[in-house]
Amino acid sequence: MDDATHPAPGSTRSVVLRPTPLDRLGQARVALVAIVACAPTGCGEPERRTAADTDAEAILEPPAEATDPRNPAVFIEGGVLARSPRGGGATSPRFGPRTTRNEGLGGGAVGSFWMQRHEVTNEEYAGFDPGHLYPSGEARHPVVNVTWEEAMAYAISIGGRLPDEAEWEFAARGPEGRTYPWGDEEPTCARARFLECGERGTVEVMMHPAGATRDGVHDLAGNVWEWVMPTWFEPGRTPVNDESRRSRGGSFDDDAFFLRSLNRNNDFPAGYRYISTGFRVVWPARP
Repeated sequence: MDDATHPAPGSTRSVVLRPTPLDRLGQARVALVAIVACAPTGCGEPERRTAADTDAEAILEPPAEATDPRNPAVFIEGGVLARSPRGGGATSPRFGPRTTRNEGLGGGAVGSFWMQRHEVTNEEYAGFDPGHLYPSGEARHPVVNVTWEEAMAYAISIGGRLPDEAEWEFAARGPEGRTYPWGDEEPTCARARFLECGERGTVEVMMHPAGATRDGVHDLAGNVWEWVMPTWFEPGRTPVNDESRRSRGGSFDDDAFFLRSLNRNNDFPAGYRYISTGFRVVWPARP
């Protein structure tokens, strides 16, 4: 059936294109209004809107908490997570032979979500915890030395949560399965902050635009590890244990092996915090 209402010759009006019922994400991608050529007399019939039109627009509208100008969220359209290559072994220059057999999540669907453009910074976190202290001049450095629980509490306080592993990996690899957030080219100090880049320590967020994803998410590789949660974890419902605490992305203190988007860091004890671990927040798109 034709979704558009065709105009009579010599008239103009706005025509609603109704989204197909395949899924709500599909609705979000459909153009809601098309302009059809007509005469200067104008359109006598008002634009018709449906509940599906309103819902589609709501999916694309970021939550209010995701619009902080210091760290605005980027919309990541869902899709299918690329399967990881068959793992075997690899070598880290710093730590020697490493297994890659348990890397990646092996495919599966990922829903749409909003992700902060960069890690939460010291100045952002200090608004949540007034007792948070950091060195002078590092307001725009990623916050570090926070536990998984503290990171989750911050995320919940602004209406979001930590990314689950599938969301984080999908943001970093894209549907095409990139090796690194920027593509398949090897890391350089123009793309990420890692062990080969000189003095040990964090740098300001968004200092490596060449390492951003095609969606405009920065610093997913290097600078600091990022706390994430398992795909099966439900904040406020699932008990927290060592298996709940995971991290991704590598840091200033790691060689290039750990910057790969498939690399996973699991099983952290309660109370774990470190100088190279931070986090960012996501908001799932309304279903």
